[in-house]
Amino acid sequence: MENIKIIRTCPNCGASIPEQGTVFCPYCGRELIDLSREKTDQKIAEVQKAQAQTTAVPKKLGIIAAVTLFVLFVLFGLFFFFNIPDKIEEARMRGEMDGLSHDLRKAYQKEDWDQLEQYLVYECEDYIGAPDYFLYRTAWYLHTFPPLFDEAFETGDTEEMLWIYQTLAEDYNMRSDDIFFQIYETDDAIEAALEEEVERETEILKKEGLEDEMYKLRR
Repeated sequence: MENIKIIRTCPNCGASIPEQGTVFCPYCGRELIDLSREKTDQKIAEVQKAQAQTTAVPKKLGIIAAVTLFVLFVLFGLFFFFNIPDKIEEARMRGEMDGLSHDLRKAYQKEDWDQLEQYLVYECEDYIGAPDYFLYRTAWYLHTFPPLFDEAFETGDTEEMLWIYQTLAEDYNMRSDDIFFQIYETDDAIEAALEEEVERETEILKKEGLEDEMYKLRR
């Protein structure tokens, strides 16, 4: 007869249960509980392991959160240390000004004086920030006003002559401040043409005996 090792006793009916891996008494159906020290230690170890794993999760999350906050803090510090917000704003404004200058240059190159007038006069608040605004405004002045001055001269309209002269002279007088050339872009040919036109109109007004009125306008 096969030698069967008896290791458990049913706590309900008292029957001896052979080691067959069953968890229920084959006689009365009562659940069998192994209360041996080895089994107890095993269960305790399993519970402790599960608790340790459960406790480790918040710790890991805490470490990840702390590292993330530290990295964000460092990036935030570098962000302001290198004036990144100012540089971003500067780049944005530079891009905007480049776009305005492109519009002015395109209209000037196409000799679209009506479009240039729209930018320079009617949309002045938007375009005056462009570094070459006054360059193209002077170019538009030189295209527009000299013929009108000559027409006023032919008809004897001294009031119109003086108004046009004042407009061009004020534009020319802006160049007397060196800061103007540090801030705004200029063109040598346009600058020379402006100076020549102001001198031409000055001589005409002198010959017409309007010298006093002319200099009053330039004070």
